[in-house]
Amino acid sequence: MESAQLLDILGNENRRKILHLLASRPCYMSEIAERLDVGAKAILGHLLLLEQAGLIEANVDEQRRKYFHITDNLRLEVFVSPYSFEVEITTAALSAPKEHASADQQVIMTLKSLYGQIQELIEKRQQLMQEYQQIQGNITEAMGNYMDAIENTAEDNIEAEILYAMLKGPTNARMLSMQLGIPEYVIEEYIVKMERKEILKRDENNYIIS
Repeated sequence: MESAQLLDILGNENRRKILHLLASRPCYMSEIAERLDVGAKAILGHLLLLEQAGLIEANVDEQRRKYFHITDNLRLEVFVSPYSFEVEITTAALSAPKEHASADQQVIMTLKSLYGQIQELIEKRQQLMQEYQQIQGNITEAMGNYMDAIENTAEDNIEAEILYAMLKGPTNARMLSMQLGIPEYVIEEYIVKMERKEILKRDENNYIIS
């Protein structure tokens, strides 16, 4: 799914509440409507949208009643820094869900053992997040240094935009024109000048930073 579509889906408060509810256990539609105090028809619309997006899945219990559960372990990350805006989505398939458990069945589960496992995993996740934040800080610092170097090298804003765009890898005049919204003939003129200054060099049909 496109990140923009997913952001639109998760932008609805009731859909977020549904996912929060299903994160604890599978639920019937009637349960969800009652817990959220929202009409069944509206809940059904939200569930269908979440199901079409692949975020939840429906199953049927022994009494032929439909219940819903979260399908994937999804991680949505939005990076906003002085130098970038990116959205990344990663998913990991979950094992097949258990049948909708009754209250009696839940009582006999080994809650203490499971809770201990959960706490250990949460601690590991927190450690990874701290390392991740440090890496993101290093990326932002490196990007800042890169932008400073571009400002010291480029003669004007267009040349700076070309250099910044080429950070992502080899490219050509047409691709740069489409990406930057600058006429291709202007880009070509800049590329010629930047080649003469040995800022860029040709790499087969593309250009790279020297």
